[in-house]
This record gives sequence, structure tokens and C-alpha cells, in this order.
Amino acid sequence: MPYKEYDTYLAKKTANLIRENFYEKEITNLLVVKTGKKWKRTLGHIKTLETKEYGSLIEINPLLFDIETPEFILDYVIMHELTHYFQGFASNHEKKHRYPHKGRIVEKELERLGWKEIQEKSDLWLKANWTKILLKNGLDPRVKRKPKRKKLFRLFFR
Repeated sequence: MPYKEYDTYLAKKTANLIRENFYEKEITNLLVVKTGKKWKRTLGHIKTLETKEYGSLIEINPLLFDIETPEFILDYVIMHELTHYFQGFASNHEKKHRYPHKGRIVEKELERLGWKEIQEKSDLWLKANWTKILLKNGLDPRVKRKPKRKKLFRLFFR
């Protein structure tokens, strides 16, 4: 399935998850959900589009579309990122916390929404299977990427 079809699927899935779980909340800026890169350690993330007022972008790791990855993993990742969105991270919602993960705020919110079992099931499945998914898709989890070289600038004053 080309990424464009994945992106359409992600948009529909996200809309359904919002309707079912965040019905008391509003989407207050442009919210785009699409496939990102094939990351080894990141399943999804949220960032701003230009500015928070303009919009928010949730990118999902396309490895989650591997045939061996259960659907509940994708659901959990989207719910995790939506929780960030509604807590004011990379969105124009009022920021409810200073840090996005401190004090397990995402896990507590997902538990409040009835997602504790899926969260635990996802953690177990990922721990047991993510390395296999990476290797199957040509990514070696043991190989670390090279750090970016910092450019050194020297200022000369006369």
C-alpha cells in the first residue's frame, strides 16, 4: 500500500479514535496525521506545522503497517500522540503540564480513558516483537546512527 493510502487510512482511524475517546474535546487547529520515517525507536511523534496556531502534525512510523503488527499497536500510538495534542503539546490547546512525559501523565490519561489494558498489551508485544519487525524491514536495531557533526565557527575580532 503506498503511503498516500496509509495517510488516508490514518486520517479516518484518527477521526474515529477522537470521536470515541475525546468526544468532550475539540480540534482547535489543523491536525494532520501521516506516515513519517522508518524509525528504529520512535513509533510516532507530534510537532507543530509552522506555528501552533497554524496546525499540528502527528507522524506515524510506517513499520506499524507491517502485516505482523497488530492493529491495537497503531491505535495505541495514535492515542498516545492525541493525548499529547489535547494536553497542549505541539497544539494550541492550553498546556496542562510542563513536560510531556513527566509523572506518567500520558499513561494516566490513557488509563482514565479506558486504555490501560491496550497500553500494557502494546508494551508487551513491542518488547517481544519490535526487533523482529526492524530486522525484517532491513533495519538493524544494534547499529546506532552516526551523530551529526557540529560545525565549528570561529569569530575573529580585530
